[in-house]
Amino acid sequence: MNHIAPQEQQALPVEGEQDGLPAELVRLAGYVCGASVPPQALADESALLACAPAAMGAEQRQALADLAATAAACRELKRKLARAESFLSGFAEHSPSPLWIKDRHGSYVMGNAALHGFFGVPTVVGMDDSHFWPEDIRHSLEEQDRAVLENGETIKTMETSHDGTRHWLVHKFPIDVGGEPFLGGSAIDMTTEVEKERALIRHDNFYVLLSRLSAIITRAKTLDALCMDTCRFACHQPGLEIVDIRRVNDASGALELFTSAARDGTEHRWHERDGASPAEVVADWFPPELAAAAAASGRLQVSNHQPGAGHRVASSMAIPLFVNSKCWGVISFYSHRPAFFDHFYRERAGELGNELSFGIERLVNAQELFRLARTNALSGLPSRLHFDEEIAGLAAVNASGTVLLININRFDEISSAYGNTAAIGLMRQVAQRLREKVADRMALSHVGIGRFALFYPDDEERSPRKYARDTIIPLLEGSYQVDQHKIWCTVNVGAAMLPEDGTSADELLVKAWDALAGSRAQEEQIGFYDRDADHALARQISMEAELREAVERGEFVNFYQPKIDLKTGKLAGAEALVRWRHPQRGLIQPTEFVPVLERSGLVTQVGRNVMQQAMEDWRAWHDAGLKPPQIAVNVAPAQFRCDSLFDDIERALNTAEAALKPLSIEVTESGLVADQRRVVDILNRVRELHVPVAIDDFGTGYSSLAYLVTLPVDVLKIDRSFVVKMTQDANYMGMVQTIVQLAHTLELKVVAEGIETEEEAKFLETAALRAGPGLPVRAAIAGRGVRQAAGEVNAGRTPGISFSTSGQCIGLVRQINA
Repeated sequence: MNHIAPQEQQALPVEGEQDGLPAELVRLAGYVCGASVPPQALADESALLACAPAAMGAEQRQALADLAATAAACRELKRKLARAESFLSGFAEHSPSPLWIKDRHGSYVMGNAALHGFFGVPTVVGMDDSHFWPEDIRHSLEEQDRAVLENGETIKTMETSHDGTRHWLVHKFPIDVGGEPFLGGSAIDMTTEVEKERALIRHDNFYVLLSRLSAIITRAKTLDALCMDTCRFACHQPGLEIVDIRRVNDASGALELFTSAARDGTEHRWHERDGASPAEVVADWFPPELAAAAAASGRLQVSNHQPGAGHRVASSMAIPLFVNSKCWGVISFYSHRPAFFDHFYRERAGELGNELSFGIERLVNAQELFRLARTNALSGLPSRLHFDEEIAGLAAVNASGTVLLININRFDEISSAYGNTAAIGLMRQVAQRLREKVADRMALSHVGIGRFALFYPDDEERSPRKYARDTIIPLLEGSYQVDQHKIWCTVNVGAAMLPEDGTSADELLVKAWDALAGSRAQEEQIGFYDRDADHALARQISMEAELREAVERGEFVNFYQPKIDLKTGKLAGAEALVRWRHPQRGLIQPTEFVPVLERSGLVTQVGRNVMQQAMEDWRAWHDAGLKPPQIAVNVAPAQFRCDSLFDDIERALNTAEAALKPLSIEVTESGLVADQRRVVDILNRVRELHVPVAIDDFGTGYSSLAYLVTLPVDVLKIDRSFVVKMTQDANYMGMVQTIVQLAHTLELKVVAEGIETEEEAKFLETAALRAGPGLPVRAAIAGRGVRQAAGEVNAGRTPGISFSTSGQCIGLVRQINA
């Protein structure tokens, strides 16, 4: 350690000292003794007293003793001072931190070896800061020194070397030496600590980046948003200047700029640039070779030397990004600091790349799922889901137009005949023709097997019907070469209007299909949805629910229509007719509800109830002493498909007593032809119960003589339509005559239904007489003329015949049998 005096001065004796003792003590001892005393005599009280004369008094001897004690104290103080100076010298000289003391003028009066080593001089004593620092730094240091000396306060500052590689924590503090001010100082090397702190900050910043990236990935809905937000946030991390993301072009394999952001706020979405393609765009901050190498190798690439690069870029790092185990692109980071991307960044680049790759993979896969869900895999056209969304969007903006549903006719048969592969090939060719011809704005979609739909806007020049007739049908109909097969294809088109017929794809496609089915039934190629028919269907569906409740509540009642023998004029039978007594609407005619009963399947239950009620009524009349006629009950085709029909007939017969032959049944021609073998088997068993069988509405159905000969029937019923037209057209008169003759030949009875006027009864009688005298023909009296016709036929003997419910049947039969 350098002391206050230079090293060479420390070897000389200090003026005024003798043998290490103050000269004053030696002189004082000689004065007391009256003679010179050697300095070493002061080392011991006995030795000092030995130098005293014998005649010395007690007070003088005490003074010598005190001098000896004082000398001993001086020697002890000097020893302690030397020890303290040794401690201080050893501490200062071996301290790794520079230590110094300056006087009030700024000159160094002390400096340790570390300070000498820092300045590169053997000693700093007698020098000032002008010897070591440039003028600007020297002025700054002098200002700090002046503040310490003037204010008496300690100052702490952090100083950094010119190249930024070393850092010191500098303390400057005042020292008072006997009223004289000095300035002490120390400089502790904090380079390692600063680097550790910076490393922690970098760790924190990096994990903040990862955390923020996780949040960006979670909320990002599109690739563009994810990539731009990543670049935008990352470029503001300490030390980074620019961040960009490039993606691999699936077609060419080249890297193309996708998004980028810079610290100065500059942002680019390169994939949205007009003009040059992204592959032709070159950023001015860095050539693409590093990113290309990262994409090609699949490994991190770092470059810490970028001569001539723009934006003051000095180093860069490129991290490959992977989606589904395939390189999707590269994220690149750029810094203006040389060698910025050190071991720390290289170790953690994988974490960042994996995190961003995960987010991109999630969105890419979601986009692919979205595309697949909205694309028909067979044809490549947009799917039904896509069409649903398109129509919903159009409805939301109050658009208007027509949905055209295009159906490949007999597609199932084509698939069965030529195989599924050929059918799919045909469907793809049809889709390709539509894709080439239909405008993009028409939302063409593949909505089902062999079915396509498009939206035809109202603002098109041609009407939707004309577009379908002149464009769609000629485009699709004709011959297709599918593999080795030549397939002829026809189409039908159904149409429904937005918003009149519905505001969703479901509604419009269902109604367009109804229109298409209706057009095929009428052998037309184009059909438009009939809203009136839809309302009628809605009423029928509503009625079906009411009918089910009516069956449970027993609202159906039997009315009986009499049958009159035209030859005798007497009652020959009756027919049970079902009526619905609605609690609010009153009596409802069968033409309104029977078709709904048949479609809903309720006709089986209602038919069973009608037959059972008819036999209960017949039994009530018989028990009342009357002679009730045989009652005919209609059996619907659906009842023949029910396994319980024969048991129902047998149970009803037993109610009325089968031996009295109270029951006959009537079957329509359609019911006979459908599943003929089953029907014939049931009818044969029924006839074994002595129940006659009549063919109802003869002449309106198939009227095949072949089945008429083989069927087990007893009666032909001429349909009312022939009876009505017989009075207007001679041809129908001849037809009725022919039916009567046919029945006579087959030994069948004949019933003509629905005689309402005297004229109809006379015409029928004439036809019967011409067909064959003596042939029994009966007329089923019905409708508004029942009273008049029945009264005249019965020669006034049965006045007041009218329709009757089951509760009034006894009165009706009593009148007839009067």
